Amino acid sequence: MTTLRASLLRIMLALSLSFAIWAFVSFSQNPEETVTFPDMMITTDSLDAGLVIVDSNGLPNQALPTVNVTLRTDRQQLTALRPTDIRVVTDLKGLGPGEHIVPVSVQGTRSNVSFQPVPSGLEPAAVTIRLEQLSTQQIPVKVEVQGNLPFSFERGEPTVSRAGVSLTTVQVLGPQSRVARVTVVQATANIEQLRATYLTALSLEAIDAGGQTIEGVRLDPTTVTVQIPINPVVGLKLVPVTPIIVGLPAAGYEVRSVVVEPPLIALAGSSGPLDTIEVLTTTALDLNDARATLSRVVTVNFPAGTSPRTGEPNAVRVTVRIAPLALPFQLQLPAQITVTGMGAGLTVVANTPFVNLTVTGSTEMLAGLAQTPLPATVDVSGLGAGSYTLPVKATLPKGFRLVGDPPTVQVTLALPVATSTLPPPTESAQSTATVTSSGETPTPSASPAATPTPTPPPTTAPTPGPTATP
Repeated sequence: MTTLRASLLRIMLALSLSFAIWAFVSFSQNPEETVTFPDMMITTDSLDAGLVIVDSNGLPNQALPTVNVTLRTDRQQLTALRPTDIRVVTDLKGLGPGEHIVPVSVQGTRSNVSFQPVPSGLEPAAVTIRLEQLSTQQIPVKVEVQGNLPFSFERGEPTVSRAGVSLTTVQVLGPQSRVARVTVVQATANIEQLRATYLTALSLEAIDAGGQTIEGVRLDPTTVTVQIPINPVVGLKLVPVTPIIVGLPAAGYEVRSVVVEPPLIALAGSSGPLDTIEVLTTTALDLNDARATLSRVVTVNFPAGTSPRTGEPNAVRVTVRIAPLALPFQLQLPAQITVTGMGAGLTVVANTPFVNLTVTGSTEMLAGLAQTPLPATVDVSGLGAGSYTLPVKATLPKGFRLVGDPPTVQVTLALPVATSTLPPPTESAQSTATVTSSGETPTPSASPAATPTPTPPPTTAPTPGPTATP
């Protein structure tokens, strides 16, 4: 018995030593390593056939968030491991409509590749999935007709068909919340200036009650054939409408414009009466003592033997715009002068701060004109010391313009008087600067220098008020 026990112990020891040697050799020659596969796409399993994955807006969305996967495997298998060997899965079995947080897992796509995810090796480890019930409804189909036909042509009612079979409804399939918003399935046909029957295949759109296209639904069929009969019509004439206006606006007011809606009416009748009609008149619209715009619906007078074509109105809206008379006027305004473009080292010793400008405008603009001096500038760019006669550039309010040529002013530029401890020179030039509103053309001047006399500060003339010239 003791011998048997000793033998078993020796066998177990031998096996342990063999396993230890094998593990040592294996991990030394083929150690385990980790690898990360970023942005792996998620696939879903066991989604109920009556459900669809949607986004937060209820739109079908099969693109789920991506997952970063970190795996552990040996070095030998790692060299052959590819992203296609890995499948990131989320199981939706038994889930109904609503929002769910579902865990994700990793599976291999080949039997000869083995790996294990490391702890926290899936980022994220779970994803939020919103499921919604699929819905199917039959929705009426309609044709939206755009464009105008040439005069003396008319169109019939559109018809819709598919493979020769007339259609009145179309099947709409999609998430229940999206399908419920669809009120009509629409095809748009443009018949602008056509003279023959319209026949073409058109795509369909799902439209809600507000006229907006509904995305995320599937239509069956997606295209249909639309036919719109277009035929010539005889005995028609398009005639302009001229309103009868009586009376005059109140004193000081005038008629600015007259607008008729619609301006033309199609008349039906025999060729004799139609040939003699050039315009259609209306019942009278009285403007007596009016002081504001008038808008009235007035009846159209149809000559004997004629009548408005089917669908045409028998009355029009006449809008008469009435506004105060716009009397022209002239006005003298003071403009405050600013010298710009002064060269380095130059100064304006004195100037006349204002100049009178004569402007013209209308009475409508007079109320908005500020009774303050207008900004005006005199540009002395590139000029040196001396006296000059220069034009004044004024900034006028919108709606006003200057009468005649711009006024000129006399500007004298001077170098600053230098102070020095050296003996005064026997001869120097002392310049003065004066800006006047006279029209005389001065010439640069210099006077013999004596002891410099301080120049008194410029005196600001009182602001002259505007003078209106009727």
